[in-house]
Amino acid sequence: MRHLKLLLRAVLSLAMSAVFIWLSLRHTDLRAVGRAMASADATRIGAYVAMLLIIHLVRTVRWGLLLKPLGRVSFKRLNSASAVGFMMLLLLPFRLGEFARPLLIARPPPGGRGATLRRSGAFASIVVERIVDGLAIGLLGIVALRMLGAGASGRYADFARHASVLVALGFFALCVAVLAAFFLRGRALQLTSALLRPFSPRLAQRACSTLDGFISSLHLGSGWKALAFFALTAVYWTVNGFGLAFLAPAFGFHLAPLMVATILAVQVVGVMVPAGPGMIGTMQFFTQAGLSLFLPDAFTRGSPVAAHAAGYANAVWMLNFGVQVGLGLVFMLLGHVSLRGILQPAAEPPSEADVAAPASP
Repeated sequence: MRHLKLLLRAVLSLAMSAVFIWLSLRHTDLRAVGRAMASADATRIGAYVAMLLIIHLVRTVRWGLLLKPLGRVSFKRLNSASAVGFMMLLLLPFRLGEFARPLLIARPPPGGRGATLRRSGAFASIVVERIVDGLAIGLLGIVALRMLGAGASGRYADFARHASVLVALGFFALCVAVLAAFFLRGRALQLTSALLRPFSPRLAQRACSTLDGFISSLHLGSGWKALAFFALTAVYWTVNGFGLAFLAPAFGFHLAPLMVATILAVQVVGVMVPAGPGMIGTMQFFTQAGLSLFLPDAFTRGSPVAAHAAGYANAVWMLNFGVQVGLGLVFMLLGHVSLRGILQPAAEPPSEADVAAPASP
């Protein structure tokens, strides 16, 4: 039964990707798309690859700030888990790879050098990342589309406006829930215990321990670390946007900052859609959909603009996929990270909830 469910999920994810690939390429001549990609400026492509490496570095350092309250983590260990974790995010369908980074970083360090982190705390760091990034991209899309006004048109303009608002509201609600748990920690643990203890005291104690570890990792330790985290978030999205703008002339068009902000927002919202491995299909289609707000012929059958827009969207996907998977493979081949035993239960350091909770009968 379990294998049947996995097979069904794999088929559904591939079907979802196939639909978006079809939507992206149905109005284009595939040979024209190939020519657009083959004739793209190699210098700009090389520079974009360099920017992707910078993005990986900024993202890794930012994640390290969230992990500091959990214990000491060397940069080598952090960078390895980040590279392989994001590779798994791309390779596994339905974004199941989101679990790879916290599972990798929470494993005991080789040779006992460094702290053993709680899995619950490591998972919390990913939740914080996603909340901040979701709020940032939602607000970025709202502001950019409002400032552009009628400058952003086309069949997907209304979708972009509504999606930006919904994403911002969704992540804001999640942010409120997390902040409530953080500032009302004791009550959150009591409520969890009260709800689960009638069913299973052992389950209640374990859930409280996990929640306590989650809440513990939400504290950055100082205002300077929090400021550094938000500054790195700004750098992260700025470099992402600059990379998209820098690559565009290689395919024959130029993007103003507000256009880039809008395309980036549409692209990020799009890749949230569960699809096949590598976000294939969703990234190409939603990148092209973002372009169509400013290039009316981006989806017009037989249009040279459509071929170049599809070439740009596919180049963005290929380069992102290639760089991240390449980084992950390098760290695995060097022996810095192994996926063996990643799903095995790990002993967690005791939390405040473990110490305070009464023993189960």
